[in-house]
Amino acid sequence: MKIQYYIIHNGEKTRKETMTRLLKDNGVDMDDVKWILHPNKNEITSELKSKLVNKYLKNGYISCTYKHYLSLKDIVENNYEYSVIMEDNIGFVYDNIPNRLELYLTQLPENWDILFDSKWASYKSIDEEKVTADKIVYKKSNKITKYCHGGTRVAQFYFLNLNCAKKLYENYLPFDNPPDWWMNTLFRKLNINSYWSEPAFIEIKKNHTSSC
Repeated sequence: MKIQYYIIHNGEKTRKETMTRLLKDNGVDMDDVKWILHPNKNEITSELKSKLVNKYLKNGYISCTYKHYLSLKDIVENNYEYSVIMEDNIGFVYDNIPNRLELYLTQLPENWDILFDSKWASYKSIDEEKVTADKIVYKKSNKITKYCHGGTRVAQFYFLNLNCAKKLYENYLPFDNPPDWWMNTLFRKLNINSYWSEPAFIEIKKNHTSSC
């Protein structure tokens, strides 16, 4: 199965070295990886802001969110069937990412759009579907609840198909929030079929600062 990977990166050399090592160690072919390097927050101009956002956002949030959009744009332009978009401040607690993604596909229904993996929040706390030992993929509501703001699980690692990428890309601009919050809004608008993995294998690296 061909998977295209995108990394939202801020240009920090040591972080790129760390991510490269982690990806290789976890089974990813670096020829299938694209680094989204620009624009960084110091490259956000007033002219660019006027094209991208419809309310005030810090330059770091604009940079990060726009890089997610550029990843979607590349997916659509190249017709990649399956892709992963990730940020560069994560770690992995699993030994083979492609195998994990293939396992997701065996449990996802035909009409799936996107799947999030992150230890940011446990699906067990959301109280939407009972977690069982025989599966690791669970449908996520797009509704705003006391636990989360919709179908996303932050935007650090998500697996999506081409159909979903097209829908998000065509509706992404202008945005008014960082990527996870903005996608929550889009999910409700577009009725996106979002899923979470449980248990998650993506963890936030505490020694990393924001990718934005």
